[in-house]
Amino acid sequence: MKKGVRVLAVMGLVMVLSGCAQSRQAHTESAAAFDEPQYDWGSISGEKLVIWGIYPEMERSYITKAFDRYQEFTDNELEIVQIPKEEFEQQVLASVAGEIEKPDILLSYGGTNIEAFQPDENFYDFSDAVWVDDLTDTSINQTVYNGKIIGLPHWEASVSGTLYNKEIFEKYNLEIPGTQEAFLQVCETLMQNGITPLYMPGKEISMLLYQFPMDCLVEDTDILNGLNDGTLGYDDLPKMREVAEWYKNMAQKGYLGETYRTDDWNGMSEAMDSGKYAMMLCWDTWLYTDFTGDASQFGIMPAFVGIPEEGTFEGPNLGLFIVNKNSERLDAALDFITFLADPYNYNAVFEGIYTAPVFKNQVASISTPQYLEAERLIERHYRDSTAWLRIRGFSQMDASCILEYMDADGKETAEECLAKMEALRQERLKCK
Repeated sequence: MKKGVRVLAVMGLVMVLSGCAQSRQAHTESAAAFDEPQYDWGSISGEKLVIWGIYPEMERSYITKAFDRYQEFTDNELEIVQIPKEEFEQQVLASVAGEIEKPDILLSYGGTNIEAFQPDENFYDFSDAVWVDDLTDTSINQTVYNGKIIGLPHWEASVSGTLYNKEIFEKYNLEIPGTQEAFLQVCETLMQNGITPLYMPGKEISMLLYQFPMDCLVEDTDILNGLNDGTLGYDDLPKMREVAEWYKNMAQKGYLGETYRTDDWNGMSEAMDSGKYAMMLCWDTWLYTDFTGDASQFGIMPAFVGIPEEGTFEGPNLGLFIVNKNSERLDAALDFITFLADPYNYNAVFEGIYTAPVFKNQVASISTPQYLEAERLIERHYRDSTAWLRIRGFSQMDASCILEYMDADGKETAEECLAKMEALRQERLKCK
């Protein structure tokens, strides 16, 4: 099958879930099946490659292991430059404009997130790379830009929804809700028993995660195309009003606690371990990468953020290693990518990591217990991460408008909130 044909099929849920299903057996297999290199790499030595990424994303254990392994095996040097999130896009744009030197390799997310970086002019096209056929369908969906495979996904693949404290649910005889109304009833029962229903770190704007319900909206291609061609805005979508109103209702009823405006990422682990909060919008692998408490106390259920009625799970957003095709060290950069994509290497660095597979031959990682426990529920309500990848001008940071609306005390309507979000999106598009 031609790659172009396969790319058109990557949104198919059945194929996505087949990739997830593979992970159920992963922990029973051995990476020893790949006890020697499968691809041709390592003939280039004595080079120094400069890699840019957002701080602290290149400190993930499997990435640092891969970096160390590459330098040990090839005698090449990697200069790792970590840039604060709020400065990353500005720095990359400055390099694209020729104001500062470009890196050889960029670690970034794909889709419309890289649109401003002029991918066709600046990024290498991997569509014919030897490793493309080893990517799961979920992974390919993350890599496609303008019909090309724009980078190598080398990341943990998570499932997002609502993490919930199973002990608290059991104590108050609560079951996983099946509707938006049932979710609010759960929240009310928790409040009546002195438990704050949902920890929401409002100071970390991106953690409002309003893209979860938007994935449902843009399954309608007319809506997605309308947003992208300018014939529709957020404020034209009645369902978006339901989303904004959900946040405001949660705040007004006290379901987010009194300190949600100042709660941040650094407080997530402590909050969920304290027993004072019952739930949090998040992804399953967080319990194994950032949480310092007992992960077994938690399960995962759908995210009930106003829509859809039955809630939703979101598939992963994968970091991509993207190559500057104009680099003076292009051959060395491509050699590095081939190294990362080799089952011999990625199984070594992902061994024991909780993640669904990014590669078909990824046999050393293991699925989270939360995924395995909720597998059937996830299959029914799973959606690819579409809004975040495919809506032009989308930014998680536009949730700042929702936060302002939550605090507006009736001085702002949901429509006005959405109009402000749309204005920010359009302003961003003008700069691209």
